[in-house]
Amino acid sequence: MQQSDKIKEYIKTVCEQIRWKKAHGPVSEEIEWHIHDQKNAFTNCGLDDETAIEKAIAEMGDPVIIGTEFDHTYRPKIEWSIVALTCIMILAGIFIRIILFYNVVESLEMSIFSDIVSIVIGFGCMTLSYFIDFTIIGKHPKKIFFGLTILLTVLIFTNDQTYFSFKLLLFPTAFAGIIYEMRNKSYIGIIQAGLIFLIPAVISISIWDITSILIYSCSCLILITMAVLSGWFNVKKSSALLLIYGLASLISIILIAIAIMSRPYIIGRIQAVFNPSIDPYSSGWKVNVVRSIISGAKLFGQGDLGEYEYAAEKLLPSIHTDYVLTYLIHKFGWIAFIIIMSFIITFAVRLFMLCRKQKSVLAKLVSVSVFITYTMQIIIYTNYNLGFQLFSPLTLPLVSYGGISAIINMFLIGIMLSVFNLGDLICDNNTAADMKYSKLFEFTNGKIIINLNPRA
Repeated sequence: MQQSDKIKEYIKTVCEQIRWKKAHGPVSEEIEWHIHDQKNAFTNCGLDDETAIEKAIAEMGDPVIIGTEFDHTYRPKIEWSIVALTCIMILAGIFIRIILFYNVVESLEMSIFSDIVSIVIGFGCMTLSYFIDFTIIGKHPKKIFFGLTILLTVLIFTNDQTYFSFKLLLFPTAFAGIIYEMRNKSYIGIIQAGLIFLIPAVISISIWDITSILIYSCSCLILITMAVLSGWFNVKKSSALLLIYGLASLISIILIAIAIMSRPYIIGRIQAVFNPSIDPYSSGWKVNVVRSIISGAKLFGQGDLGEYEYAAEKLLPSIHTDYVLTYLIHKFGWIAFIIIMSFIITFAVRLFMLCRKQKSVLAKLVSVSVFITYTMQIIIYTNYNLGFQLFSPLTLPLVSYGGISAIINMFLIGIMLSVFNLGDLICDNNTAADMKYSKLFEFTNGKIIINLNPRA
């Protein structure tokens, strides 16, 4: 659509009144469409183009007044509730480690120092990701996704499993950009997104980091399910979900079979989760200890350890990282667990409510990806600390020992804050929610036709 000089001048005057530069693009587009829409109405009544444009601009009103109104409407919005809850949980985590573990962890001063350094870096990363326009995820999804994949491959060759585990937490958000790019491409888009998803999943199998793979896989599965149910792929929902979950089930069965054949001890670990007495001195040891601590806990005050003579901190390894909640329950009672979990759940619920408010496809995909990644870490960690240890925990976000986990989780929170700040400015074109869906299977003259092409 070509702009006349008068339209350009009008839009320029409007934007000069708006202090938030990032709002200029959406405002310009909105005004231009209004003017051209009204101009077309005038030309249909017999006016020439130049006269129609002049009358359309006149009907828009004084550009200074219009720009001032837009300036009141479009303002940067920092979601201070998320910032405040982030700070509270970080401070709570530092307090717990200083007060509870001062005689448990060797070289505590060094641990606290490295912890604080990680948090400072984390705040820097959170600030950086907040100010970087999150729409870059939708503009360059493949570059971001495959860039992370290359980094993941390098970490495998350097044999750095710790960094590998937490780097995988970035992939659901990168995959949100892939879904955004593939939307409206019908079944072809779904299949392409699935093939791209498999690349880091297959790479991850080489070190069998089950928890990271689980978080990545479930997050991506939920995202693509949401996209299908929202109509963004322009397909018949039931057929698409059957395709997605059928392939997901098949791949899961294959991976589980490979895992059992290559690592037979996995069966014993799974059995120990449900019945620790099968292997009480190996796979079932930690399960028995945690369940004993939990069963002896009180509402207030320190609990009993039952048959165990040693202190809880001597019974459980990595108590300041993997068993923070278990130790809190034992040391102070269930009230400590209730307090810390109330902040964590409040944070998750607030994220969920803000995710629901997002109207653009990209904003919703990106925000939901961060929410799922955060929530799954909490669920796995909490279950592990309550004695159901089917999957090893990565971290209790922002609360357990920091390091790379704090940096990555804070970076993701910064992306989320960027979404909440800019989400209202994003306009998604060519969404398929209102379009007629394509059929995956069609029966013609006794033949089954598989249609993978998007509807033109």
